[in-house]
Amino acid sequence: MRIIVIFFFYNYSVSPAYSTCGGTSVTACIIQPALVRPVQQLAQLGISLLPGVKIETGRLDKNMLVVTRDETVLLGELVAALKQQHPEAGRHYWGARAWGVLIWQPVLLSILATEVLQRSLNPEHMGQHCQGAVVAGMTLTEGLMEGNQSDRWQSACRLRQTCERWLEQLGRQIKVNPVLAKRLLADRILSTLLHVRPLLGESHEAAIRERASEWLEGANLSGASGLMSFAIPEQGIEMALDRKGCCQHYRRDDGSVCKTCPRQSKHIRIKRLQEEWSQDAGAE
Repeated sequence: MRIIVIFFFYNYSVSPAYSTCGGTSVTACIIQPALVRPVQQLAQLGISLLPGVKIETGRLDKNMLVVTRDETVLLGELVAALKQQHPEAGRHYWGARAWGVLIWQPVLLSILATEVLQRSLNPEHMGQHCQGAVVAGMTLTEGLMEGNQSDRWQSACRLRQTCERWLEQLGRQIKVNPVLAKRLLADRILSTLLHVRPLLGESHEAAIRERASEWLEGANLSGASGLMSFAIPEQGIEMALDRKGCCQHYRRDDGSVCKTCPRQSKHIRIKRLQEEWSQDAGAE
């Protein structure tokens, strides 16, 4: 099913976007209001891309995950929920999954703010909503957006610092391989760039590769992930993640290796992408 979402405001600028949520294709025409505060613009942009996720502005309460706090209790509950949900998967999966759900929202906000709204972002000023094994939903505060212009290097450094603090706290609950954690973070950064590619002013391959390189360099993750190009019959050249780390999803009873999983040869990854291609397949 395909949905067209259009937002109208007085005094606006227009950007087209494409995303998926729960298997439903979404095309959004995001109209950025000139008279709305930057943090509200970011919240509205996030809502348009993730219509099933609660994104709000306001104060951070004690039930939210906030990286500047000691979140021993909430992180312990998150890991316990993952163990209960998939006891067969083992600690490698529990750790990788907990890490993945902790970082996906800070990465998304950092890239949206920097690349789309042209503002640097400090992820310390956000709260993440956590329920059981799910981390989805955000509360954004006024301190989130920094300055009047974007600085990709600064945003990447801030993101790295925030994720390092999350890794330190998570490590008190469950062991997470630091090399794998870096690779999964790098994968998340590049997959997010691919997901929001239609929102970017310059979205051709060379521009995406340049952005990807700068984000990874700024986050001290150069070489931890990459992008690959390949041909789709009768469609042309497409881009996909060239992953260096495995998310461990295959360890679940209902799991399997992802299309771009590095446990497969590049030949097999490309073959699967060609056979199962969709708008977001390359970012999976």
